[in-house]
Amino acid sequence: MTPNKFKAWVDQARLAPSVHNVQPARWRIESDALVLVEDMSRRLKIGDPAGNDTGISLGAAFEGLALAASQDGFELVPDDSAPLPMLAEPLRPVRRYLFRAGSAPDPLAAFVTARASWRGAFVAPSADDRTALAAMAAPDALVVTDPDELQTLAQRYDAASFSFMRDTAFRDELRGWMRFQSSHPNWTRDGLNAAAMALSPFEATAAAVVLGPAFQPLSAIGLAGPLVAEGKKIRNAAGLILFHRDLSESPFESGRHFYRLWLKLEALGFSAAVLAALADERETARHLCQTYGIGTERRLVSAFRAGRLGAKQPAPRARLALTEVLV
Repeated sequence: MTPNKFKAWVDQARLAPSVHNVQPARWRIESDALVLVEDMSRRLKIGDPAGNDTGISLGAAFEGLALAASQDGFELVPDDSAPLPMLAEPLRPVRRYLFRAGSAPDPLAAFVTARASWRGAFVAPSADDRTALAAMAAPDALVVTDPDELQTLAQRYDAASFSFMRDTAFRDELRGWMRFQSSHPNWTRDGLNAAAMALSPFEATAAAVVLGPAFQPLSAIGLAGPLVAEGKKIRNAAGLILFHRDLSESPFESGRHFYRLWLKLEALGFSAAVLAALADERETARHLCQTYGIGTERRLVSAFRAGRLGAKQPAPRARLALTEVLV
């Protein structure tokens, strides 16, 4: 296996989703192996203190590499036969992987390049759209397409999201990863830029003010919640998917399946946006599991709203350069 082949696989793995697009995955090329490494400086100390979202993000990055390797007929095999390399902080080696020939190409790899988060509104769904999305139901994916239920879920989401937004530290951390102006030095590198958030220049400027100095005064008069609400985008979606996995499963493994589910949506012509607050707010997650019959042996990992873009096009991805993710 040549270093250039490894680099080509890592280049595809860069396209995997990550929380707030922080991109915590790094890769170290060895003579016959790749080592997955976490850049711990990219952890969200307020929003993800236990590292759950980081684990999901690393699992998605790993799955991205596995998809790329499959296109060349290889599968990834964990290698625990030797100690992991000693790396300087903030780098933390996660695991070493060898490659075994004989794997069939994974059909989902064909949709990696097209997949992107869509934070704007979808086109109005047709009955056929709802039926097609409902067919995505799986043992770990519960699909809701009923308009009345979507209305209720939209209200739940806005309430859950606002419960986090009220926390000044959470809001400040989030704003640190938001790029409101195209002049931001990291606009094309990482985080959530205004184009990716489907915000016009005026909306981006207003969002910077609302989430910053104006939030507390607006909250005091009951306007902050409506201004940051996104429930309308759920009501206008073809449906919402509750993604749940076994309670004992690691976030890393859940992240692999999370990415695959998103790619399956893309394969059916649907775009999606993550609705993490539905899973992250404990009471909301408990209520949804109870309402939709998700057993106590399962946990709600995340949720998506999904729909069609029509003639719309997602903004170009913000991604770290290949040279930045190789360590």
